[in-house]
Amino acid sequence: MKKLLLLCAVASASFFSQAQDCSDIFISEYVEGTQNDKAIELYNPTANPIVLNGQYSMGRDRDGAGNPMLLPITGTIQPYSTRVFVLDKRDPNGTGNETPITAALQAKADTFVNPIYVQNNSPMYFNGDDAFALVKNGTTLLDVVGKIGEDPGEGWFVPGDPNTRWWTTDNTLIRKSSVEHGVLTNPSVFDPSLEWDSLPVNTFDSLGSHTCSCYQGPINVNELEKQSSIFSVYPNPISAGNLMIKSNKDLRAFTVISGSGQIIKRENIYERQRYYNLNLPQVAPGVYMIEVEFADGTKSYQKLLSK
Repeated sequence: MKKLLLLCAVASASFFSQAQDCSDIFISEYVEGTQNDKAIELYNPTANPIVLNGQYSMGRDRDGAGNPMLLPITGTIQPYSTRVFVLDKRDPNGTGNETPITAALQAKADTFVNPIYVQNNSPMYFNGDDAFALVKNGTTLLDVVGKIGEDPGEGWFVPGDPNTRWWTTDNTLIRKSSVEHGVLTNPSVFDPSLEWDSLPVNTFDSLGSHTCSCYQGPINVNELEKQSSIFSVYPNPISAGNLMIKSNKDLRAFTVISGSGQIIKRENIYERQRYYNLNLPQVAPGVYMIEVEFADGTKSYQKLLSK
């Protein structure tokens, strides 16, 4: 679901955390690409949907100022799933005279973040030398990339190895699958190699899904299935090719999820319509779920079978 979020508040950098493994969201991917290609992916490591509803916020600590500019975020992250936040630079005429984000990154966004300035400290304008924090209820630190209050120069690199290229600038960072919660206290030293894998600049392919050891079994699609009368799908059992979706409400987006929690297909639509053909890849036999999001922001679920 793509929304424009407005910059709302500044919060203190004094954070206290008590989160446990696999108990709350954390940053699963960090994209610091060329020009305005900036994205943050959040991951829900629990078996229940997490509704953000503004109690969660995130943003950068500009040049080590020690006071992150935090942006309240909204939306819902489904079990063992992600939500991708992308800097809103789609149209240079609509968001300023700067370079728009690339089409490949735009296609990965669930939420576009409007880069409104407050004292030139927009929360999504991180440039590799800005720590990026995820906070709950204004004071509880859930995660941080970098070290709040430190300006590392061009970016953070592996401590003791200054000859290596910095990791947080012109790179995509993906959280290691063994990580089960965020960094809960501001680190004395930030070593990006401990919890992150580094990919080349402008790598966007992995946005939209994350592998994590928190996942311990298949999603119970019977429990998630609800309000199925709102829409119908054909054929079911499914196969590679078109999946026809018919609804009595305007459609906005689709996500097909395997029984193990893997996102098989995600697609957004931008015109009001109640019929849609979703092109599915070849899938293995098993039980799947389709999540349908409607134009009014509500969602409904239905079980799919593949033989």
